[in-house]
Amino acid sequence: MANGTRGEVLLLRHPETVANVDMYLSGQSDVALSKAGEAQKVRAIKALEAWRPDVVLTSPLTRCVGIAEKVSADLGIECHVDDRLIEIGFGVIEGLSHGDMVAEGYSFPWPIDEHGSHPCPDGESFEHLRDRAKDLVTDLSAMDGRTVCVTHGGFTRAFLSAVYDSDPHEFWHLSVGNVSSQLFASNGGKLYLEAFGLTPEEVIRRSMGSSPCDTVNAMGEY
Repeated sequence: MANGTRGEVLLLRHPETVANVDMYLSGQSDVALSKAGEAQKVRAIKALEAWRPDVVLTSPLTRCVGIAEKVSADLGIECHVDDRLIEIGFGVIEGLSHGDMVAEGYSFPWPIDEHGSHPCPDGESFEHLRDRAKDLVTDLSAMDGRTVCVTHGGFTRAFLSAVYDSDPHEFWHLSVGNVSSQLFASNGGKLYLEAFGLTPEEVIRRSMGSSPCDTVNAMGEY
């Protein structure tokens, strides 16, 4: 860890799923990994085991749990399911393709005005998503050691919004690749982003000391 850093948090997005390939909204539903996703899963497990976390947290959905449980078992540490890490809930449009969603008269990202975001029926607002991300950020900011969180693209964007105290929609169009990792460091009071979009292989190289995290990237410290 860099000087003055008490804790580090690695946020990993799950591997590619059949929903990602077929381009429909899986949200909080369990979906299978694609063939490419199965190969990505192996790479992700190797990366997290090389990083050697002290704590492993995961979304309750199987596309995340499968990685977290394997890493925890191999390293001899507990795997903790944390419901705050689950993906955004899409409500009545969950399971629909983009075309079907539009045909039903809905849009995503949610429309936003001066009153906030407006999700479809039973959908989760950006504000609620960010609130649960902010709750987790508060807990992680005070933790020592290394923590892995296996989660989702939407939640990762909300997590960044919570860390930087910005409107959630400002991060929504940010690209978060499957099995990419976002690395945060804590000074004991708050998190700041050290690296974004790390591949599993880049996580392994950092774990071996070939790419130390001694500086904050261009987004700055918060």
